[in-house]
Amino acid sequence: MLYSIRGRLIEKNPTSLVVETNGITYELNVPLTTYEAVGNVSDEVTLFTVLVVREDDFQLYGFSSKDERKLFKLLVSVNGVGPRTAMSLISSASVHDVCDFIASSNSHALMSIPGIGRKTAERVILELKDRIQHAGLGESAGRQHGGEVVRAEAADALVALGYSRLEVERAIRDVLSKEPSASKSVEELVRSALKRVR
Repeated sequence: MLYSIRGRLIEKNPTSLVVETNGITYELNVPLTTYEAVGNVSDEVTLFTVLVVREDDFQLYGFSSKDERKLFKLLVSVNGVGPRTAMSLISSASVHDVCDFIASSNSHALMSIPGIGRKTAERVILELKDRIQHAGLGESAGRQHGGEVVRAEAADALVALGYSRLEVERAIRDVLSKEPSASKSVEELVRSALKRVR
C-alpha cells in the first residue's frame, strides 16, 4: 500500500497537511509533531503514511518519521485505541517519551494526555510493553533510568507543586538523561527537575 508521499506542501494546518505530487493532491491527517517538523507551504516534504480503512471511510495519516508511523501502528493495534487516540498520544509527547511511559509502566503520565483514561493507559502498557522493544522503539526506555521508586516519588512531589504530569515527566527524563546520578535521591531529582519546568 502507500508507504510514503513526497511532494509539494500546498496547505498546512495543525491537524492536516495537503501535499501535491505528480498532479495528485493528498490530504493527510497528521500529529502536531509532524506539523511542527515539516517546512513551509511550497516546500518539498516527505511523509510516511498509513491508510486506515473503515466501513465507509478512508483516512490517510502522515508522519515526519518512520518511528512516529511505527508507534501509530502499534497504538491502533491495541483494543480500544483508535486513530484519534493514537494521534493525541503522538501529538502530546515525543516517540521516546511515549515509549518511556509504556516501558516503565507509567500509567499516570499516559493518563495526563488528553483522551487517555486509566483503562486505556493500562491496556496500552499491558499490550505494548514488550512489543515496543521488539519493534526497535524505546530501546533505552525504562532501562537507562534506574531508581523507578525515586523517579515516581519525585514526579508525585512535582505534581503536588502544581506542575502537570506530562511536563514533570519530560523534565525528569531530561534530568536523568544528562545526570544519571540524580536517580539516587528524590530531593536531588526534584531540585534538578524544577530548573527545567520553571
